[in-house]
Amino acid sequence: MEGRGKVKKLGIIIFLLLFAMGCSNEDEMNQIVNDQENKIETQKKEIQKLEEELQQVKTDYSVFLQQADNKSRVIMRLIANSKFEELKKEYNVEFEVKDNAIDFGVPESNIPFRIDLARHPMFISSFNKHSEATEISYYIDNLETEERTLITMHFDKDGTFKFIFLGDI
Repeated sequence: MEGRGKVKKLGIIIFLLLFAMGCSNEDEMNQIVNDQENKIETQKKEIQKLEEELQQVKTDYSVFLQQADNKSRVIMRLIANSKFEELKKEYNVEFEVKDNAIDFGVPESNIPFRIDLARHPMFISSFNKHSEATEISYYIDNLETEERTLITMHFDKDGTFKFIFLGDI
């Protein structure tokens, strides 16, 4: 009997040890699950924050595009109507008018902008907003001759008009 009692006690001790280990593993598993749930919640909040920032960037980008397009079209109307002094005064920009073209003088590789181009429809080709500048490119289509010209309107980082570049910068 005594042997059975020892075996019984040993069984109970083993059972208690296994039970304690099982509880310990369960506590560890609960802790791991809680940690992972907290990480997921933190990541969800970060994703939400990034989605909101992306929406704001898209909105800002749209506003910048609209402003640059509006200024560009006003500038083209002034050129088309030969209101060069008003263009110089309104946009604080320097250029020379010669041979029915406007020469901004910058960049050096730039070709003078033909005034007659300002009278034709223009369609946005691309828009680039950088920390240093904003550029909006247009295709200008002469529907009579089927001539298509690519121009780029260049603005500084503050949105101040600087020059028109023939082609893509």
